[in-house]
Amino acid sequence: MLSKPSGRYNLGRWFHSEGFRSPGFSMNPQNEETNERKFPSLHEIQDHLDEMESQSWDPEPTSPSPFPSESLSANKTDKQPVEPGAKSLVLSTLLSLGVVLILLGTVRLLLPQMLEWGRYAWTRGQLRAEYEMAGVQLRQVSMDGLTQVSSLLGQRVSPSVVHIDLKGSQSRGKLGLLESLRIEQGSGVIVDERGYILTNHHVIEREGLINVQLSDGRVLNADIVGIDPVTDLAILKVDADNLMPISWGDSDKVNVGMPVWAVGSPFGLTGSVTFGILSGKHRIDLSAINLQGSVKSQAEYSDLMQSDVAVNPGNSGGPLVNAQGELIGINTAIIGEHYRGVSFSIPSNVVRKVYTKLLATGKMERGVLGLLIDRDYHPKKTGEGIVGVRIEGFANGKASPASKAGLLEGDIILRVNDIPVEDLRDLKRVVGEAYIGSVAEVVVSRDHSEMTFEVPISPLPEPFLP
Repeated sequence: MLSKPSGRYNLGRWFHSEGFRSPGFSMNPQNEETNERKFPSLHEIQDHLDEMESQSWDPEPTSPSPFPSESLSANKTDKQPVEPGAKSLVLSTLLSLGVVLILLGTVRLLLPQMLEWGRYAWTRGQLRAEYEMAGVQLRQVSMDGLTQVSSLLGQRVSPSVVHIDLKGSQSRGKLGLLESLRIEQGSGVIVDERGYILTNHHVIEREGLINVQLSDGRVLNADIVGIDPVTDLAILKVDADNLMPISWGDSDKVNVGMPVWAVGSPFGLTGSVTFGILSGKHRIDLSAINLQGSVKSQAEYSDLMQSDVAVNPGNSGGPLVNAQGELIGINTAIIGEHYRGVSFSIPSNVVRKVYTKLLATGKMERGVLGLLIDRDYHPKKTGEGIVGVRIEGFANGKASPASKAGLLEGDIILRVNDIPVEDLRDLKRVVGEAYIGSVAEVVVSRDHSEMTFEVPISPLPEPFLP
């Protein structure tokens, strides 16, 4: 009897290697006689099996069996395709979504920090360049030159500065006796040789006779041409010749740290010149500060320049000038009753616009949208939120032009007439300079989508609202 082979595939491999073929099978059908060995005898097969067992050969079923029945059996047991189930597909999808969400969350956390880092890096680079250049230029500055400039400025500007007295009688007392005259003082500056003088509105806001004293000693009566309480400006007119007007300067070109001079009549001391530096620009919301002789209720809507020039009662309405003797501001306010190192002036570019309109029409008309602005929204400072101006409410409720046009509380104003609006100052300037009755195209962000509205420009009500 034949012993049972321990590896059928290896036995078949032996047949194949020895060249045995089953009857009727040939590797070369055209020459079967030369290529074919007959099927082995039983003794040969038994001898080969004994040899395999004596060598403890562990067969490796790596080669196909030469027998058809063996091949069919192998195909039935080895070739069984396995298809992925629904559970595997769901797990794979969830894993992919998880990876995507993690990536999006990482970008959401890192992108603001990267943008902020880039902005700070650019700012630091600009500051470094200015720092290095200023160091080189400061080594070339001579204090003798500064002294000479101050002396020349006094000679250039003083003839254009006037002293203003406002005289009027007080109301009668209980005994019917006329009380002593009140005298209020201030300063002004000649801006036109035809006799036009700029000063503060609060200097001449009370009724009374306005006297103007020129630098050559002449005292003249002045008439009011126009007033603008919002910017605290007024235009006077005197009938005189041989006047020396001041030159206009560009307040936008004045940088913080530049030297400035104030000329006026503090405490009635005419022709006084004081020196300092520009400390800041675009001071808008001063409502929490006690401003003496300022725009008062309208102060929070002013766009003021800050300096440390000595300005005292009597300086109001006088000019603030640069090193060329050009008008860059009108002194208008100080903190407290007397000078404490901080004074404010109206930028010359604002003054010039008001002056031109008042001279043409006698009144200053401004356009408004009828909005209440959220003053606690500062995306540029915090780095959070959309840059713009957020609407907190509407003036006169639903009667506001903006409310009628479809704007809502919480909308963030991005542009007005294609001009970007980043803060309240930008909104005031763009809307305030629009013509009354025109239609402004206002682009807002609502639920992270941009929407456009057409809002009519209405006249400025009291109090002033942008």
